[in-house]
Amino acid sequence: MIGTQNRYKLERTAFYLGNVGYNIAIEKLAEELAVPQDRFDQAESRYKDLGEFLHRNESKVCDFDPEVYIQGSFALGTPTKPASSDEDYDLDIVVVFRSLTKMSIKQADLRCLLKDELKAYRKERGIHNEVEESRRCCTLVYAEGAQFHMDVLPAVPNEANMRMLLSSYLADEALADGAIAITDSDETTAYNIITDNWPRSNPRGFASWFKSRQIEQLNERRRAVLDAQGKVTASVEDVPVFRVRTPLQSSIMILKRHRDEWFAEKDPDLKVISIILTTLSSHAYSGENQVSDAIAKILRDMHLTIEQRGGVSWIVNPTDPTENFADRWEKYPERRTAFFRWLEAARQEFGAVQKFSDSGIVLNELSRSLGNPLTEAARSRISSSAGSRAVSAAPAAVGGASAPGLVFGEEERRPTEPKGFG
Repeated sequence: MIGTQNRYKLERTAFYLGNVGYNIAIEKLAEELAVPQDRFDQAESRYKDLGEFLHRNESKVCDFDPEVYIQGSFALGTPTKPASSDEDYDLDIVVVFRSLTKMSIKQADLRCLLKDELKAYRKERGIHNEVEESRRCCTLVYAEGAQFHMDVLPAVPNEANMRMLLSSYLADEALADGAIAITDSDETTAYNIITDNWPRSNPRGFASWFKSRQIEQLNERRRAVLDAQGKVTASVEDVPVFRVRTPLQSSIMILKRHRDEWFAEKDPDLKVISIILTTLSSHAYSGENQVSDAIAKILRDMHLTIEQRGGVSWIVNPTDPTENFADRWEKYPERRTAFFRWLEAARQEFGAVQKFSDSGIVLNELSRSLGNPLTEAARSRISSSAGSRAVSAAPAAVGGASAPGLVFGEEERRPTEPKGFG
């Protein structure tokens, strides 16, 4: 008679062997969603070019020591290819004027300084579109066909204040390195006067936290890049995050596309914002080495770090304990409802295909939720991959699972939403 522990090991082994096709399909979806390396190179060259322009002799801001760097999905290595040629790559840029302070300039004046320089940059580089302006940043839209627009955020340093804040919450003060204060034209009073009351942001701190959630997997892949280049003595820190792709990054990319497709059919205005998806996914991830395992773990546990404070849902910014990424859920409760409906749909749809051992069937099923162009491109990758063999056996339930749902070995299925969700 087989003991319980041995039976579990046998069942778990059978699950993985029987789902080679599923694992391959998920890996190829991630590969297809990945932004081509030349696009990363373009993004890097464009923000560096802007930095050089701001330091030219004629620059009106050169004396303020502007530093230009990338933030958002490109900095985290989680951008995805646009679903169509009508969509752009969204390049988020920070320009922090290191010799200025909140008490030395108005937010409005800082915005004007940057906007004037962007107008000059646009003219010098032959960019046809006018510089646009939104609540917090200025936007440069490149020529049609380039599929790039650059959101440029003006800022001043705010490390000292952020370090004090983190210390008061007994949080990691190292995350304050690079913290900034930003402009916000909706705050009409503070925007037009000299004041210490500026909105805060901490993109570099968030990027550091994101790396910490996957540091082992990240460094393994960075080392592989250096080994392939023959740089055996170089530091893994020399390899930018966007040069590799970890299971966490790939999972976020796939879930972002699922989110886009799901909300496009339901209500685009209620779409879960990327910072919420990225933060909750990073909390739920626990070092899985396969993308398929990472997605299962993330979908199971994504809701666990959503707190309830006095009846208000909180998704805490891991680098600013006072910021709630879900702050709009209180005013617009339909956003919270939409999040959990999307999460349950993702659980059902990814869970249902885990039992199939044929990668083609997996892609057929996921085409309904990820879009046919993506799944067909992934199918082509499978067909053309040298040495890869998609398992072609008939679909079969795995480990006795007969109904759609995520498979987690011996662990019980967690609730689909926190207690009290309606």
